[in-house]
Amino acid sequence: MASAAALSESMQRITKSKLNVLKEQHSAYEKKKQVTLDATQGESDLSSQINILLDALIVHDVPAVVPNLSTDNVRRFINQHRNDPSVSTAMLQGWKADLERCLDIHSQRYQHASLYGQLVTEWLEQSNDGPAAPLSSSSDSGDEVSHESFEPVGRQEMYDQRKEWESLVFDTATKSDPEKIHDYLGTLFGSTTQSKKLTKTPLEAFRSTMKDFDLGRFDNSSMRWCITGLLKLDLLAPSKRAALSDIENNDLLLDEMADVLNIQLDNLDQWTWGDQPVAIELRRQVNGKYRVYMDEEILQALLIHFIGLKWAVHFKNACIKFFHSGAWQQSPYRALDRNARARREDHLGSNASIPKKNIRNTRRTDYEQHYFMTQLPSSVLEGSRGYGDVDDDEDDEFGDKKSPMEIKQSLLHLVTTESLINTSLYGSFTVLQSDFKWFGPSIPHTTIFAVLEFLGLKGRWLSFFRKFLEAPLRFMQDGPEAPTTVRRRGIPIEHALSDFLGEAVLFCLDFAVNQETKTNLYRFHDDLWFWGQEDVCINAWKTIEEFARIMGLSLNEKKTGAVQISQASDAAQLSESLPKGKVQWGFLILNRSGDWVINDEEVDEHTEELRRQLAACKSVFATVQAWNVYVSRFLANNFGQPQVCLGQRHVDMVISTIDKIQQRLFSDAFGASSLIGYLKRIIAERFNVTDLPDGFFYFPIELGGLQLRNPLIPLLLVRAVEGTEAQKDRMVGEHKKQKDPKEWIQEAFEKEETEYENLKKRFDEGEVRGTRDKSYRLENQPFMSLEEYTRYREETSAHLFNAYDALRQEPEVQDISVTSEVKAAIEKLPRSRQTNPGIHGSWYSMTPYYQWVAQLYAGDVLKRFGGLSMGEKKLLPIGLVTMLRNQKVRWQG
Repeated sequence: MASAAALSESMQRITKSKLNVLKEQHSAYEKKKQVTLDATQGESDLSSQINILLDALIVHDVPAVVPNLSTDNVRRFINQHRNDPSVSTAMLQGWKADLERCLDIHSQRYQHASLYGQLVTEWLEQSNDGPAAPLSSSSDSGDEVSHESFEPVGRQEMYDQRKEWESLVFDTATKSDPEKIHDYLGTLFGSTTQSKKLTKTPLEAFRSTMKDFDLGRFDNSSMRWCITGLLKLDLLAPSKRAALSDIENNDLLLDEMADVLNIQLDNLDQWTWGDQPVAIELRRQVNGKYRVYMDEEILQALLIHFIGLKWAVHFKNACIKFFHSGAWQQSPYRALDRNARARREDHLGSNASIPKKNIRNTRRTDYEQHYFMTQLPSSVLEGSRGYGDVDDDEDDEFGDKKSPMEIKQSLLHLVTTESLINTSLYGSFTVLQSDFKWFGPSIPHTTIFAVLEFLGLKGRWLSFFRKFLEAPLRFMQDGPEAPTTVRRRGIPIEHALSDFLGEAVLFCLDFAVNQETKTNLYRFHDDLWFWGQEDVCINAWKTIEEFARIMGLSLNEKKTGAVQISQASDAAQLSESLPKGKVQWGFLILNRSGDWVINDEEVDEHTEELRRQLAACKSVFATVQAWNVYVSRFLANNFGQPQVCLGQRHVDMVISTIDKIQQRLFSDAFGASSLIGYLKRIIAERFNVTDLPDGFFYFPIELGGLQLRNPLIPLLLVRAVEGTEAQKDRMVGEHKKQKDPKEWIQEAFEKEETEYENLKKRFDEGEVRGTRDKSYRLENQPFMSLEEYTRYREETSAHLFNAYDALRQEPEVQDISVTSEVKAAIEKLPRSRQTNPGIHGSWYSMTPYYQWVAQLYAGDVLKRFGGLSMGEKKLLPIGLVTMLRNQKVRWQG
C-alpha cells in the first residue's frame, strides 16, 4: 500500500547490504556450529565436550541466554568435577544441553532475522504492484478489482462521487446573495452592545483586529515550520514529500528557497497558478469516502501554506478576543438571578458563595479551550489541525490542546455526560445533530467573500483569495490531454487557507446560535452538535436552517437528526419542529433511553470492506498495516473510546462486536480462526516457516516483531474483573468494581441532602447572619426548601460538579502483574527515551498495553530466543520498516 517511490534510495541500498551480510553471517555461523557439534561427538569425555562448547560460545560471540547459566561458573564446576564426585554426571549433562541450546537459539535468531528480511523485501517489492486475488473465491460485492494496480478500474462509488463533486465545484450558477448576507450579518452582529470599558463595539474591535494582519517574511525558521506543516498533511505526492524531507535539513537550500518565496510575496498582486493546470487526484479514505486532492508544485504549496497558516492564526486570535468581548453569552437552563442570589445570602450566610468550580463555568472554559474555532491553529508551529480522520497522523503534537481525534471522542463523552446530568436535573434532554452536505466542495465563493468583506477584509487579500480558489484543475487520472476546468465553488481540502476561509463563514453560525439560545453550538469543522431542553433545541435548529438558506448551503439529511431522552416511560414524542433522523456518532446510535447502541448494519458493511482490503494486500507487512489502521484505529475509534460516562455496558458491547467481526472475517472469508492463524498460514505458504510464536506478531519492530495491534487489549484493561467480590479484592491492585454512571450523580444528590440538613440546622439554631447586613437576621421565617436549595445546581453544587468531572474521565486501568521471569527479561533490554516506546528496559514506564502484550506473549518468545529480542537489531532493517510504516496508506478502490 505504501509507495516505494517515496523511499530514500540510500535506505534501500543499506537494507539490501544488511540482508546480504546477514545471509553470509548466517551461513558461516551454521558451518562453524556444525564443526563444533562434530568435535563434541569426537570426544568421549563429557567434560571435554563441555569445554569445546564453552570455547565455541566465546569464539563465535554467542551469548549465554539460558536462565541460570554462567559460562565462567561452568568452567570452575568442571574443574571441581575432576576431583569431587559430588558434581554428578547428570549435572554435566544438563550444562551440555544448556550450552547446545545456546547455539541453537543463536541459529534461531539468525533464522528469524532472515525471515524478517524476506518479509521486508516482500513488502518493498509488492508495494507498487496490484492487489492479490481475493483469498475468498466468492464475491458478492459486484465490484471489479484490478490485479495490475490499485485504482485503474475503481468502484462505481468512485465515479458517482466524482460526478457529484464536479457538479458542485464547476457549477457557475450563483447560490447566494451577498446583499442578503450583509443584511443578515448586520442584524446579527448589530445586536452586540458596546461595553462601558471599551471604546469600540465588539464588531468594530473585530474589524480593527482583522486590519492589523502582519504577513511577515520567509526565513530559515519559517521555512522549517512550513515544511513540517506540509508533511503533516496528506496533500503532496510521495516523491514531493520525500524531496521536502531532504530540503528540511539543508540550510543552503532553505535560504535559497526563502529568497525566491519572498520575491513572490513582494509581487503577490501578480501571483497566479501558472500556465499549467493543477493536477487533482481522487483518493479513497478508510471510511469509504473519496476526496479530491490538489498536487501543487512545492514552491506554490509552501507559499500558500505560509499565507494560510498566518491568516488562520490571526483570525482565531480575533475570534478569541470577540469571545471575551462580552458579546458571547452562556447561561444554564436555570440561571441564578438577583433575587435567588439574595435569598441564598440571607439563608446561607458565608456558605452562599458560588463555587468557582461549577458546571456552568467548566462548560464555558472547556468550550473556549477545546471546541471554539478548534479547526484553526493557535500558532504557526501547530500547523493545520486536520479533520480527526484515522488517516491523519496520530503522533502529531498539539501541546495542551486536544488533537482532532480527541475532539471527536470528547464530543461523544460530553454529550453522554450532559445527558446524564440534564435528565437527572430536568427529567428530559434533547440532542440535535447535523452537518452540511458536501460543505468543502459546495460553499459558494459569493458567500465566502461576502462574509470576509463584512468582517473587514478588502482589496489585495480578497483578490489573492479569489485567485487561490479559482484554480485551473485537471484530474491526473484523465491524462495530460484532458480539458482544464476552473473551480467555481468550494475550497480545496488539506489547505490551511481553506480552513481559514471555511471557518470564517462557520464562525458566524456559531455566533448566531449563541445569540438565539444563550448557549453554544458544539461544532467540529461542519459537524454540528447541539443539546439541552427541547424548546432551546428548536430555536437552535431554526437558526441553523436560516443560516444554511442565506449562505447557500445544504444540510445533509442523512446526518441530521434529533432524539429526546427522558426518564419517564410515557414521555412526549419529539417535537415536529425538530428533524426526525437518527443521532449517530461513529458506529453508535443514541436511543431514547440515553444509551448508545452499535449500528450493526454499518459494522457489517465495514467488515466486508475490511475483507476486501486485506485480500488486496500482497505482503505480510501490508496486511499488518491495513489491520492496524482499519481495525485498531478506524473501527476502534468509531466505537468510542471508553469513558466513565459510557459505563461498563459500552466496553462489553464493543468487545462483543469486535469478537463477532473477527469470527465473521476469518472463519467465513479466510478460513482461519484468527488474524494470527491467517498470517501464520500465508507465511508458511510463502516462506516455508512454521511454528512462529504469537509474540512475533504483537511485539514492536525494535524487538523483531511485526507490531500488530490488538484492539481488544485497551478494552480489557478497563473491563471490570469478573468473579465474586472476594476474588476481586484479591486481584492485583484491588481493581474495584466500576460504578454505574448514574451512581455518580445519585451520590452527589445524597451529599447535597446531607449538606442541606447541616445548613438548615445552623440556620434554625440562629448561627447564620445575612452577608448583606451583619445586623440583619431572619426571624420567624422557615429555612429555604430543599427544592429551592438545589434549584440552581449547575452553578451552586460542588458535589454535582465533582460527578460531572468524574464522568468525563477515563476508566481505571487494571494493573498487570509481572512475573519474575518476564521482569528479569525486561530489565535486560535497553531503556528507551521515546514517549511511547513499546517494550523496553523499564517495566513501570511501559504503557499498560505493552505490559499486557509482554506478559501474555513473553513465554514462547523466551523459550525460542532466550530473551525478548528476537533478532540482532544491527542486522534487522528497522530503518526501512519504520519508513514504510510512516507512509500514508492508500486504500484499494
